[in-house]
Amino acid sequence: MSRRAPEIAFACPGCGREATCGIDGRGTCGACGREATLDVAGIAGAPPRVEHCPACGGRQLYVQRDFNQKVGLGIVVVGAALVPFTPFYSSLFAAAIVDAILYALVPEITVCYRCHAHFRGFARNPAHQPFDLHLAEQYDVRKPEG
Repeated sequence: MSRRAPEIAFACPGCGREATCGIDGRGTCGACGREATLDVAGIAGAPPRVEHCPACGGRQLYVQRDFNQKVGLGIVVVGAALVPFTPFYSSLFAAAIVDAILYALVPEITVCYRCHAHFRGFARNPAHQPFDLHLAEQYDVRKPEG
């Protein structure tokens, strides 16, 4: 399987929507057209891997599959909705098989806990583990209600 060209998706400093750049750290926001430059000193090696986030400088990153969670939920919902029409819950088994196949085929990406920048096409850094809810809560900056 060929590795895709490295790409960094991050929040545009101008409008807050998604901007992208390559391994050189230069990119443009698709929404407002603003040019952005990231300090890519935290990307090293051949193939390149992410040491820290060039968008915010964060050192806490995690890995996940590059798959839309809403699509995954949709597969489960369709499987569950078809249960009354399939013998022995076979639609749920089929949904599980589709989910397992997609999980095996979809590549991993690295994500920053702090700014949620996504790094596609980079080699996996063994220091980055799967998502940790406790660690993510430390970066949740929502204001308390009241």
